[in-house]
Amino acid sequence: MVDILSYSLVMVTCFCFGLIVSFQVAHIHYAKKLTTLVRRSVSTKTIAPVLAEYETLKPRK
Repeated sequence: MVDILSYSLVMVTCFCFGLIVSFQVAHIHYAKKLTTLVRRSVSTKTIAPVLAEYETLKPRK
């Protein structure tokens, strides 16, 4: 018979794997975004693409 300890161990393990996977997905997303910005900055030889992206991400008042 499976007891409460086994269920809680499985629950904690799944929670930890979920955190690891979500961190990896977020890291990949932002790394791709940063790579795109760096390529645009290098090709234009300015930091204008970075500043434009920063302005679009700022919350509107």
